[in-house]
Amino acid sequence: MIHLLLRDGYFLALSLNHFAVDLLNSQRSILLVYLAPYLGLDNSDIGLIALGYAMLASLTQPLFGWLADRYKIRWISGLSLLWMVLWLSVTVTVTGSWVIGTLIVAALGSAAFHAAGTERATTRGKKLMFGKAATAASLFFLFGQLGLAVGPAIGGALLERMGTIGVLALTVASVPLAINSIYRLYWRKALVVSDLDKNHDIKIESTDEYYKDVWVIIGFCILVMFRTAPQVASMTFLPKLFYDRGYDPGAYGIITTVFMGGTALGGLVGGFMSDRWGRRRIIQLSLLAAVVPMYYYPVVSGFTVYVLVFLAGFFNGGSHAVIVVIAQSLLPNRRALASGLTMGFMFASGALGSYLIGLAADYYSLVSAMQTNGLLCLLAAFLSLVLRRDDNKTIKASE
Repeated sequence: MIHLLLRDGYFLALSLNHFAVDLLNSQRSILLVYLAPYLGLDNSDIGLIALGYAMLASLTQPLFGWLADRYKIRWISGLSLLWMVLWLSVTVTVTGSWVIGTLIVAALGSAAFHAAGTERATTRGKKLMFGKAATAASLFFLFGQLGLAVGPAIGGALLERMGTIGVLALTVASVPLAINSIYRLYWRKALVVSDLDKNHDIKIESTDEYYKDVWVIIGFCILVMFRTAPQVASMTFLPKLFYDRGYDPGAYGIITTVFMGGTALGGLVGGFMSDRWGRRRIIQLSLLAAVVPMYYYPVVSGFTVYVLVFLAGFFNGGSHAVIVVIAQSLLPNRRALASGLTMGFMFASGALGSYLIGLAADYYSLVSAMQTNGLLCLLAAFLSLVLRRDDNKTIKASE
């Protein structure tokens, strides 16, 4: 059924927009490492800037989600990409401390897109794929993860050959995708959900009492925090980890791409399998499998680095789309708001984890600090026990 989504202009426009947004997002850590000697940044500074970027994106996502639910702003995805194009272009052309401010302002574009775009894509996919929301969400997130995956390698190569000005090639290439998104979503086709879906959502909201238990919600939030922090910390500090070992920008860009490539593939497989095996099972098994590669990739060398980095991304990313779909089921009539709250919380908790790892790295070592990601994955796997055990029948009912 995946081919139905890939042939749908509406879903494809959103997904390509997602690819471009996260392609530009991925330049943040590469640029910070590249500019660190010039700006005098240490590990905690890099983590603090990443925290500022993510906090701005996370705190504003619920607002953008509410606006999307309230006013049905279909063109926001394309406009948000244009916003990122503008400010990232300014970032690579200005000098001095202005670089940090303009880079952080670009986060508003990411916030606007992820809140509204995630709801639009999952609702469209659910309609076309007869309720398989996790599969549709995982395919949508695959495009974003691919942007995050190829971005560091492309950005690293451009920085190595052309300096910061080379990143303009990525911003210019993103403009047609933004225009296509505005055209497809605003002028060509409005997304209409059937009355059956609306009635079904209302029924769920009034009958599903399990997720209204406050301890389940708290446990779920901590699970999200512990799962997301290793992913964001790896994205932020993988370039620095291998820069400290003497790798050039092209090399540590490729390693970061391998991690994000694993995350992209893991997210697709995890979403697909959760519609068949159950959401809790996929979250638990994927996080348990992530413990060993997360713990050991900071200390190994040679080809083993690439294998463990890929596996760390694959297993950690396996639960991403599943978590978002669970969150949307909590507010079925406010899916954009639910997406904004969840994605915002992921951004914030991941950035906070990165900052704490940066602080620990300055006092101990970056290698030791990065190994704590394995422990966080283990704790998140245990916290998945607070979620309800589900099967195919339960999954269909909750969608």
